[in-house]
Parts: sequence; C-alpha cells; structure tokens
Amino acid sequence: MKRNHALAAGTTGAVLMLSACGGEGSDAASATSFDIAVSNATEPYSIPWLVGKDQGFFEKRGVTIGDIVPSKGGGTTIRNMLSGDLPIADVGFTSVLESGAAGMPLTVVGGATQSVYGLDFYTLDSNKRVRTINDIREWAYTNPQSVTHALSFILPEVARTTQKIERTSSGGVGEGVALLEAGDVDVAVVPPSVVAKTDKFRKVISSADYLKKFQQSVIITTPEYAERNPGTVKAVVAGYAESVKFIRDNPDRAAKLYADYINIDTRTAKSLVDKAITYDNWGAGFNAEAIEQAVKAQRIAMDGRKTKFCDLFQTTFLPKDLPSTLPAECE
Repeated sequence: MKRNHALAAGTTGAVLMLSACGGEGSDAASATSFDIAVSNATEPYSIPWLVGKDQGFFEKRGVTIGDIVPSKGGGTTIRNMLSGDLPIADVGFTSVLESGAAGMPLTVVGGATQSVYGLDFYTLDSNKRVRTINDIREWAYTNPQSVTHALSFILPEVARTTQKIERTSSGGVGEGVALLEAGDVDVAVVPPSVVAKTDKFRKVISSADYLKKFQQSVIITTPEYAERNPGTVKAVVAGYAESVKFIRDNPDRAAKLYADYINIDTRTAKSLVDKAITYDNWGAGFNAEAIEQAVKAQRIAMDGRKTKFCDLFQTTFLPKDLPSTLPAECE
C-alpha cells in the first residue's frame, strides 16, 4: 500500500541539547553541559561527537558533553529547539531550508555532514529485476523534510533516467527497510551499520558517487541564542572542527570508538570510517559546492520553488582556519 507523498525534505542529523547557557556576550564558553541527540545514533553522524568527547575537544573549551541520545531530528528537532528545549542543533540542511522559508528564526553557525556518504539506496539481494537506478519504479525515502526525499529527485536527474518513479514516505529508516523486506518498494536507504551485519541487501545507488559534495546537515541555533551565548556557540563549532581533523589523522582510534559504540567489529568500523574520510564526509566550515548542491536538490523536490537561504548563514562563529565560502547566489 502506498503512503501519502511528502513534498518537503528533512534528515538524519545530530542534535546538541545544552543544559546550561554559556556566558552572555563572552568570547569563550562558560561552563556548559549538554547531551548530544543523534537521529540515527548508530550511524557515522555520531563519530565526531564520540571523538570530541573522548579527546576532550569540547571540555577544554568549557563545554562538558553528557550522553549521546536518540532524536527524531529534522523538523521535529527544529521545533523543539525553537520551543526552548534545544538551543543548539546539528540538523538536516533541507529541514533548515524548509523551516527558514516558513519564517522560523534560525541561524546556521557551522557545517557538519557535507556529503551523502551512508545514504545509499539498496534493494533485496533476491530482487533480480532491480540492478541499476534505471530499474527503480518504487522509491522509498524516510520522512517529510528529509535529505532522502530530495535525493530521490536529484539522483534520477543526475543519472538522466527516463522511467516514471513513484515515491513513498516510509516514516523512518527502519520503516523503509521493512517496506523493502515486504516487497512494497524497489529501493530504500539501508544504513551502513545494518549493511555491516547482513548480506540480504544489495546496493543499487551509491549516492556519494553521483553527488561529490552535498550539505547534508548543519549546526544551527536561534539568532537570539547566538547573540547571547557567542562563546558557547564558538566552542561547539571549534570542538567539532578539531574532532574532524582528529578523525582524518587518527582513523584507527575513531573506528575503535565507533565500533565500541555500536557494537560491531573494529575492522568493519575502520572500513566505514575510511570511506567517510574518502568522501570528505565531515566539515565544520561552509563549503559552497556542498551547500549549492543541497539547495538544488531541495528545489527540484519542491517543483522548482526557489528557496532563499543566504541569510541563514553566519560566519562569525567559524574558527579562522575554516572555509567560509557561500554559493555565488549569496554574493
């Protein structure tokens, strides 16, 4: 049975829940505690936060990390943040675009996930009909306001497919896998942590092979919180940036942390980390190409409606050694 088609986009991502505010107007963070909530907490989104916690990259800046906890992410996370529960969030960029267009007060203070590595589309290995993107007729994406919804539009365009595609909102990654196993859809996103534990799925689309750069998630807050707590915001972005560098320089340690966190063998975790590094998966700065590609995908999914986004970005909180380039449209 087909579900209603959703027209917006949102995502998997991570959310930082701060339990105390940083010093008002200060250049450095006051003592601040927060938990990190991750939409798909078992996936590579969590790795920079695991590394930052392990290496003390946030703590040395006056921020104490608590637990990594699950979160729905996307539009739900943004609404929770705006209600005062989550002052800072690392959330899907397509959700931010849609929420910003709806007039919600948001400020993008840093990058996060800048590729679509890990958002690959699989079919059942027993499905001999679906071999390539040209064979897909029933395409499952996750949620309203999800990156996977935007991908279901831009990937066929990049691949220049011609077949008619019906898109189904599954309601989540696990639900998409269930639809796939039931034979209701041809492809769905199957996360790396699941693929690593079974051979029942076969990859049809490696999204990152079609889209070299794609701003999957960004670190956001409200303009008010950023103005009142600049030190805390800077500490979060700088800690994330240092974690990304550590992952590149120490993939074995990052893989060990990830393996222990999701209970997989270290060799499998190392393979996932190495591939993520290959695709330049994480980055705390602003990458114009990645942002532009995500905006393009969102606009295609929204039937060409032009989404304004330039005013969302604030470069003030980026460390000076990070890129801060925005698309030419923002000049």
